[in-house]
Amino acid sequence: MPWEDGKTRYVGAGTVTLADGREVSVVAALVLKLDPEAVPGFTYDRHTTWVGSLHTDTEDDLWDASPGLLTLPDGRTGTFMTTSGSPDFVGVSGVGPAPFGPLREADAQWHAPDLALCDEPLPAETDEVQQAVDEREREARRGMTAEDLQSHYRVRWIAD
Repeated sequence: MPWEDGKTRYVGAGTVTLADGREVSVVAALVLKLDPEAVPGFTYDRHTTWVGSLHTDTEDDLWDASPGLLTLPDGRTGTFMTTSGSPDFVGVSGVGPAPFGPLREADAQWHAPDLALCDEPLPAETDEVQQAVDEREREARRGMTAEDLQSHYRVRWIAD
């Protein structure tokens, strides 16, 4: 749905498929960055059409879904790369068509890459102090609704 700035957004529930195949419930705040039909020579290989953030109340690490598969309640899916953030609250950049907003002719020609599923646990890369800070931030976000997240955080992206 278009907001007051004219951009189409989705704020609500979703499910992310992690690299090990587990599914994690998330709250998504997403925005269409550009209209593929308005860009001459548009290809999904060179342009990102959607960006946003994902939040989970689970103990799962959303960085384990890079690339990840986001499924919205209506069944539409979108592939994304995690770009920033803590394990439970990440920024994402879409790869291919957005899983929300209008369906476009260019969308039918794009085929999502296969997700690489990993059976090995990923190594921890942060020290104990950083892990404690991350856990405090994560606890502060636990239980936030989509509206709470929108009021506390803004979706950021690099302008064209």
